[in-house]
Amino acid sequence: MTGFNRLKSGILVATALAIPVLTNGCSSKDNPLDPNSSPLCCSEFKVGGTITADIGGSASSQVAVQAVADIAGIATAAIDDLTTACRGIAIDLDTPQADQDAAEGTADKNGKMKAWCNAAVKAIGTAKAGGSISINAKPPACEASVSAKLDCQAKCSGSAKCDFKANPPTCTGGKLTVSCKGACTAKAGASLSCTGSCSGNCTGSCKAEGGVECTGKCEGECSASGAGGTGTGIQADGTCKGTCKGTCSATAPSVKCEGSCSGSCDATCQGSATASVKCDGDCVGDIEPISCSGGKLEGGCTVDAKCDANCNGSVQAKATCTPPSFEVTITGQADANIVAKVVGTLKANFGVILALQSRFSLVASATASLKDNVGAVADIKLACIPPLVAAAGQAIVDIKDAGDQTVALAGTITVGQ
Repeated sequence: MTGFNRLKSGILVATALAIPVLTNGCSSKDNPLDPNSSPLCCSEFKVGGTITADIGGSASSQVAVQAVADIAGIATAAIDDLTTACRGIAIDLDTPQADQDAAEGTADKNGKMKAWCNAAVKAIGTAKAGGSISINAKPPACEASVSAKLDCQAKCSGSAKCDFKANPPTCTGGKLTVSCKGACTAKAGASLSCTGSCSGNCTGSCKAEGGVECTGKCEGECSASGAGGTGTGIQADGTCKGTCKGTCSATAPSVKCEGSCSGSCDATCQGSATASVKCDGDCVGDIEPISCSGGKLEGGCTVDAKCDANCNGSVQAKATCTPPSFEVTITGQADANIVAKVVGTLKANFGVILALQSRFSLVASATASLKDNVGAVADIKLACIPPLVAAAGQAIVDIKDAGDQTVALAGTITVGQ
């Protein structure tokens, strides 16, 4: 028996033993706000919810419970998101109505997801008709909050605030964005996010009191360049080609910004006395970490290893994973109508699948530790242990099932960068 199956069996047994306790002690009439309500009723734990001190137990136990709630929340959401994406692909590619009805009629949530995704895989195979489908896409950028991790680590250590300067957070394999109270310089060959004064070229919007050379949208007065700047520089499409006395949003590659830039800067971005620079380059001055994008967030306060691992699980589960934009290429299919359907449905639905794969890779280690989590929280409210155990078990099942389907779908298409 594999480790996963042993864990699943143990969880199911524990949950089964706990059900009579819940059934006998907790009813819909119990009010969790009423001190006379049954102590066997748990309202303090909800999948995807925020855990408070009301659940009892030590700070590390509460962090572990929060990790289960967060991972279980993204796991159940993944089943819903994948079902929707696979349904869209299957219907768009003309899956027979009988197969659609059978998939939609599946009562079990995971079973329905599998049925729709199996139909989608089959429909993609039929559509490419011996040819091939390829996608050129950048990996989805999942962005994890540094402040969320520091707050969690503070709970682990029992302190009100976590001093990140003693052990600065890092973004291994990705990009760390900070708030920089000083000058931020772009790293070699890269630009940086800028919300201040840019000494180089600004791509985004630029505002200057005396006006700025602009090829783009001008919010203000636009005058033509040359000949003393007389006449309007407004083009037929409403854009400005000349000097903008206001804010210029660049549609050309970039503008030299002598004022305030909001976008990307290819040199140095300087914050003001009242505003910091959002910096993903090298900062000179005080910094405050904001987020880790496309990598693994590590470091921060030095705390107990298990509690820190649970913090990582929560933070990565809550990371924002934006589906990428991509191009679809189909070879070997002569029917232009089918090609159009395939391109349309993949652009509408396949980004979700790629984003889920990135999210699953982030929470893989945290998911593997869920067994340890539920086995180390015996000090929380007794009635909350059975639903916690059940949620952990279901999360493992959901992530495995959803992961299997994303692999099957990705196997029908060549994904490149």
